[in-house]
Amino acid sequence: MCSEATRGDLRKVKGSRASALAAMRLRVLGKLGEFCNDASVPTITGREKVIGFRQLEYVIRRPGLFGKEVLPKTAGWVYLTDRRILMLDEGWVPQDGTQHKRYHEVPFEETVAVRHKVADRVFVDLKTAEGELTIACKPYGPAARLFDWLKKERELRVKRADGEMESPYAKERWYRHPPK
Repeated sequence: MCSEATRGDLRKVKGSRASALAAMRLRVLGKLGEFCNDASVPTITGREKVIGFRQLEYVIRRPGLFGKEVLPKTAGWVYLTDRRILMLDEGWVPQDGTQHKRYHEVPFEETVAVRHKVADRVFVDLKTAEGELTIACKPYGPAARLFDWLKKERELRVKRADGEMESPYAKERWYRHPPK
């Protein structure tokens, strides 16, 4: 996912399961063969599961009515895994004689909420070390359902952290036979 040189520069988020890769990263270049293959498919680790991917146009901005754009409107592929949102820009960037792919990565721990507005916009609110940000995208077709999983999983993780959700494997629960 990233080289050892960049791994040491990342900040850790408290309580993160994604270990050292738990900070939002914008405008990072990934080398062809290390980060992704020729078909622009990112290399995903064995512990990570891809939930879905869609081609979208997205913009990252500060929250508010006239929020400043941190990342201008960009088209590319958005991959949603069980640990992060990975946004790959269209096209390749030549650097040092090799091809690189520009990408943006948001760990799941930094997402706060998913909001659907007026049936044509989806906003993903983030709380990062740099402040609050919002990913705004205009999905179409099946891409509109891409962030539904994130919204449901976010609610479940909040309930689990608050202790409101019971474990399905608790010993005091019974289903078929009453306790003796």
